[in-house]
Amino acid sequence: MNIHELKRRIRWAEGTSDRTRFRYFNRMQAMADAIETQFPEVRNVNQIKLKHFLYIKNVWFDVQKSAQATRADYTRAMKLMIRAMGRDRHWFGQLHLKPVPERGGRPTGSTVSRSKSRKIRK
Repeated sequence: MNIHELKRRIRWAEGTSDRTRFRYFNRMQAMADAIETQFPEVRNVNQIKLKHFLYIKNVWFDVQKSAQATRADYTRAMKLMIRAMGRDRHWFGQLHLKPVPERGGRPTGSTVSRSKSRKIRK
């Protein structure tokens, strides 16, 4: 599955290393490939639904038998992927990915542009 459309929407904070970007994109691609393998009818990123991310979170993570730190890395990549798809407001709650203000934490190093940049008319 091609995630190029999602890559274009992500804007990284100044100073974000190329290695960090590469890791995020590789994790996003791995999750997209897992979704495509399990659900062959899903061929584009815009066809991904909530149930596919529930599969990733509830089944695929267990099948991979990855460490907690790796799961946390994939969860962060999943959050970024969902934000880039524009579905964060609806899906974060059902996936239990909403931030807890009491926990605190660092600000994110990426943002997502909602649409293409507009040309300013004079």
